[in-house]
Amino acid sequence: MLRSQVWKAARGCIFAAIASLPVAAGIAQAQNLSFGSQTARPAPEWLQSATIYELWLDAFTPEANLRGAIARLPKVAELGAKIVYLSPIAKFTAMPHGSPYSVADYNAIDPELGNAQDLHDFVKAAHGLHLKVMLDIVYYHAAPDNALVKEHPEYFVKTTDGRIARGFWPQPLPDYNNPEMRKYLIASLVHWVRDFDVDGFRCDVGAGVPVSFWNEARKALDATKPDVVLLSEADRPDDQLHAFDINYNFDYYLTLVSVLRDGAPAIKIREQWERMHATMPQGARLMRYSDNHDWPRPVVQFGRKGAMAASVLNFTLDGIPFVYSGDEIDDPNPTSWRKPLPIRWPEQLAGTNDKEARVVLEQYKKLFAMRSNEPALTSGDVVWINNTVPESVLSFLRKKGDSEILVIVNLSNRQVHVTVDLPVMEYSAVENLLKPDKTWFQLYSGRVSADLGAYESIVGKKIPLAPLDVEHSKPSK
Repeated sequence: MLRSQVWKAARGCIFAAIASLPVAAGIAQAQNLSFGSQTARPAPEWLQSATIYELWLDAFTPEANLRGAIARLPKVAELGAKIVYLSPIAKFTAMPHGSPYSVADYNAIDPELGNAQDLHDFVKAAHGLHLKVMLDIVYYHAAPDNALVKEHPEYFVKTTDGRIARGFWPQPLPDYNNPEMRKYLIASLVHWVRDFDVDGFRCDVGAGVPVSFWNEARKALDATKPDVVLLSEADRPDDQLHAFDINYNFDYYLTLVSVLRDGAPAIKIREQWERMHATMPQGARLMRYSDNHDWPRPVVQFGRKGAMAASVLNFTLDGIPFVYSGDEIDDPNPTSWRKPLPIRWPEQLAGTNDKEARVVLEQYKKLFAMRSNEPALTSGDVVWINNTVPESVLSFLRKKGDSEILVIVNLSNRQVHVTVDLPVMEYSAVENLLKPDKTWFQLYSGRVSADLGAYESIVGKKIPLAPLDVEHSKPSK
């Protein structure tokens, strides 16, 4: 998977094309196989309220390795994340223009990133901070100079003339019809869990590998360490029936981009939500993100306010919020492949940039804290509420028991006056979760109404009615 800047841009286009396929395919499959009527496998209870932080080693610290990252792990815990997802650490290709997604040895740590002791210490430090550790694995293909290509050429798919075939990206494809290849890769997963105590895997191009393999791998992992989390970089509907705990949500991301960058109506996001929920198994957990190592930074695509509006949506809709390292300070730099490009954290900045970065950081801390403190946001229902400007504004409730949180997000670059289809006498005020004090709504309209600036949002908890104090309510003489 070549990771030069030119290839990176091309890969982004390829992913955009691929991303639309599982949705359409998934809808057809749901109609034929009723995935939408089935139930996703149970996941660890703690995962329901989890948040994921992708730690890209080439950017996270100047050292660009595991040892250097250990010192900054407390900052991730302080932010409020629950899972640290590490960029690939397996030994990568020695060929020119290689990338961490070109794996030369599935069982070895790349020496540029550290050694076994470094990974042991990283996992131990993360666990001491109550952080889970997820590794990025690449099983769709292998590097052309992967040791197995010479040692076990029978492990790979062949062309009609008997040569090793190359896949979507021009690299050898593991042959999942070969039981020995399956055993080898499953043993590699078990190795990382058993020998390093990692807590899960992000599976690159998850839908490029037969779901039957992942089902088999799940059994081996469960026998090694209960509650290992599997994240599929795909939105294949059957992933979560038996194997995976979380799926990417490509179509959500692309819809978000079309709204925030290209000006599509905001209601498109609601329509995507409804379509995906009809397609995926009931209870499936989908990742909500506006950034990762394959895409431009949100502050570049959407601007500072637009990037924050996207994050508010990611943290208030159902699913698992995801943050890419640097998002919490609006880092504008693209992902650097195999060349250190350290993020300049607030303590390394000065003047205006320092202040702006710290403001964004505090906003992210509030998002994480809100997510951690409000069960309605992690296990409550999503109830969509109509509003008068659906081309600009999304509005919905998160409801769990007696707790209700109202979310109104302006996804446009202009001020709007919006009326939401909720009786104002029941929602005369909400307790703000992302800013001080309460928001009061005017009573005269009969419905909840508000003026929102460009990309502004209201996230407020419904204030329950106070009991009548009969003694003090008596008329005075």
